[in-house]
Amino acid sequence: MKKVRTVSTIIFLGLMITVIMVLNTGAWDNGLAKTPPMGWNSWNIFHGDINETKIKQIADTMVSSGMKEAGYVYLNLDDNWMANPARDSNGNLRADPTRFPSGIRALADYVHAKGLKLGIYGCRGTMTCMNIPQSGSKGYEDKDAKTFASWGIDYLKYDNCNIPNGSDMKTDYQKMQTALANCGRPIVFSICAWGYQSWMPATGNLWRTTGDFADKWDNGNEWFKGIINAIDGNAQYTSSAAPGAWNDPDMLEIGNGGCTTEEYRTQMSMWSMMASPLIAGNDIRTMSQTTKDILLNKEVIAIDQDPAGVQGKRVKSANGLEIWVKPLGTNGTTKAVALLNRNSATSNITVNWSDIGVSGSVTVRDLWAKSDKGSFTGSYTASVPSHGTVLIKISTEPPAPVDATKQIEAESYSNQSGIQTETCSEGGEDVGFIENGDYTVYSIVDFGDGVGGFQARVASATSGGNIEIRLDSPAGTLIGTCPVAGTGDWQTYTDVKCTVSGATGKHDVYLVFKGDSGYLFNLNWFTFTPGSVNTGTLGDLNSDGQVDAIDLQLLKKYILGLGAIENTKLADLDANGDINAIDFSLLKQFLLGIRTSFPGQGAA
Repeated sequence: MKKVRTVSTIIFLGLMITVIMVLNTGAWDNGLAKTPPMGWNSWNIFHGDINETKIKQIADTMVSSGMKEAGYVYLNLDDNWMANPARDSNGNLRADPTRFPSGIRALADYVHAKGLKLGIYGCRGTMTCMNIPQSGSKGYEDKDAKTFASWGIDYLKYDNCNIPNGSDMKTDYQKMQTALANCGRPIVFSICAWGYQSWMPATGNLWRTTGDFADKWDNGNEWFKGIINAIDGNAQYTSSAAPGAWNDPDMLEIGNGGCTTEEYRTQMSMWSMMASPLIAGNDIRTMSQTTKDILLNKEVIAIDQDPAGVQGKRVKSANGLEIWVKPLGTNGTTKAVALLNRNSATSNITVNWSDIGVSGSVTVRDLWAKSDKGSFTGSYTASVPSHGTVLIKISTEPPAPVDATKQIEAESYSNQSGIQTETCSEGGEDVGFIENGDYTVYSIVDFGDGVGGFQARVASATSGGNIEIRLDSPAGTLIGTCPVAGTGDWQTYTDVKCTVSGATGKHDVYLVFKGDSGYLFNLNWFTFTPGSVNTGTLGDLNSDGQVDAIDLQLLKKYILGLGAIENTKLADLDANGDINAIDFSLLKQFLLGIRTSFPGQGAA
């Protein structure tokens, strides 16, 4: 973050002797930030206009929007949280009493209660970049680190303004590093010195590699960098990135209005390819669905958060078209590939497998389209929009089959038509905005020797519709149709069930959605069950919606061999696999009011 600053001549004073743990890579290992930190920072959208109410609202929204579940856990205060002057009579930092009346400790407690972590801002000079008297940590490193620890702080962004004559940057940052190491609380250390230096990986968990970021695509050689400028600046330091130590090209501007949707997707794509911290900087309280879709794309986030911690590299660049590759995991069979178009017109970009160290048949998944593209030999070509990025995940291993009897998340589709994903009140995402004729596809579902039932978790604020379960194409073999009724709200979920038949072995499953005009329902997950499925109510043997004396007579006739029951599972009231006098007695007790449920409730 760059504001008005007074930086004096820096004079080298020698190395400070500190006790630190260093990995073979030269990175500091304090056990923190083993994947790039994810969170939100107040500066891009609020600058210095922050207060307790806003920050609590942000914390609430990080949870309700799905950001926390997606991995955004650090809520970071930037400059101007301090009082003026910033220290009390004992030299301790204090929050502004008007804007943060409850204090930082209470704010941290609120944030922690949400399952989030609280970050704070400091500066190595005599004042922060907003020139608040006494706000800098110069000479107060130990005291301030202990204060942060006592408040429950989890992350420190440490800036580089108002530096007195004779100060050495490396020494100053190492002093705060040592103070944090000795403060008694694990605190992620973010170095904000506006450019990479070789000592930074041994000193912080992340460090800025460029000047400050602007909400623009290209800002030339200005101090404030556009998206493409920051990518170029950060790309130089690939070898410095490792688990616990990350190159930081600055915070995300996604959703702040200065760039196109494609440009914002490029920022998310390339920050993830470069294993960069994902620190959102928009007003998440009012963000659009488009912004949310970019920030919460879990497949893109997984590229950033890959535990191997390798920063992706540019492997080919010609005429404004670039190919980047990032190994995923440690077995060498899976990679992320970014096809980046720096130009002002849409272009085709072809990645040759030989350019990225793979051969043979390679499966390709488009992470923004959330679509399996198939298997390709030799190369893959995509149409990439102006300033856009096609982000693909490739593998030389064939995809593993999906067990039909396991719970399958609706948003894990391999392809789709018409639908969108959204945050689900039950956690994760659901498939929503479903209209008549839309469908989702789930590749290589293994039915084994066969299944008899289908169960789905659904919600609908309308009258619902139907789920057609088909094999291998939208018009393929129909193995079942599951009715979905209204539940009163788009996020009020219930289970629906139906019988299926004719599915054995491995197939692509198409869920084809049918109904009237308008949105039909949301789908959270589904599964298949062996054998037949109980789609009725235990004891309701004639399926008239009531459990009454007629059902008792039907059960008696069945036990005596004088009649049939269409769905015998509804008569097995103790769920022991037999229908006998015990079931008759249970039903009689129910009708007499002696019992209100059956032992087999929920088992049928």
